[in-house]
Amino acid sequence: MIIDNGSANLNDWRHVLPASNFHVIDQGINAGIAAALNTGLRTVREFGTAEFAVLFDQDSAPSDAMVDQLEQYHDELTQHHQPVAQIGPYFFEQNRNHYLPFIEFAYGVPLRKHARRNVRWTTADYLITSGSLVPLSAIDRVGSLDESLFIDYVDIEWGLRAKAAGLQSYGVYDVRMHHSIGERALRLASIRVAMHKPIRRYYYYRNALLLCRRRYVPVAWKIHEVARLSVKFWIFALFSPRRSADVRMMIRGILDGLRGRSGKYDEQRAGRPH
Repeated sequence: MIIDNGSANLNDWRHVLPASNFHVIDQGINAGIAAALNTGLRTVREFGTAEFAVLFDQDSAPSDAMVDQLEQYHDELTQHHQPVAQIGPYFFEQNRNHYLPFIEFAYGVPLRKHARRNVRWTTADYLITSGSLVPLSAIDRVGSLDESLFIDYVDIEWGLRAKAAGLQSYGVYDVRMHHSIGERALRLASIRVAMHKPIRRYYYYRNALLLCRRRYVPVAWKIHEVARLSVKFWIFALFSPRRSADVRMMIRGILDGLRGRSGKYDEQRAGRPH
């Protein structure tokens, strides 16, 4: 199933999809990633036979066996551990040329959990949306993805909400997938920072502050995220090739986050296009 968020070239590639294998839904507008995923999940329900949904971005490259492997891990984990919120692969991020760790907070400290010898899977507080296998029963228990966030932090919010509801997210080291985050990476010595369009800076800062207002989000996560984004603010302000636009959008995101504003960014309210 393909959910298109208002692409201008939808008709250019629709005809190459085998009609019997793909169901294409044209949103008509960019309604945000959460709305697109919720549309897909509702449509899956209409088929009446699905037990799981596997979510993908357009820039992910799963292996042919990935879905079957994740389902096998789901069956194993549900037999021996707490209820599953979602299961996801170990990501190789192509722009930064390294594997992304799974994140789990313990005693107020974020653990960055990379693959280790003889360890097949690990627990995590949340997963990247793309590549995650989600039991539809978990959606029933936790609820839909939060459309008010529009794009960034949608996966983190749902993962933290699922954990608060007693479900566990799992990352699987044996199952791997290539994925791209951002347009490219900004290199600062040995550090690589994902680069996005300035509008994404707005959503990052706004949505982080919106999550800080929610009771089910752990205090340790709130402290860590505010500190992390404070450092990134100065990185983007000093080193981004689009520093003026980045700073403008970060400040707008901070102000709207403090005001509790959510939804799609409103250019007219902001006074100028981004």
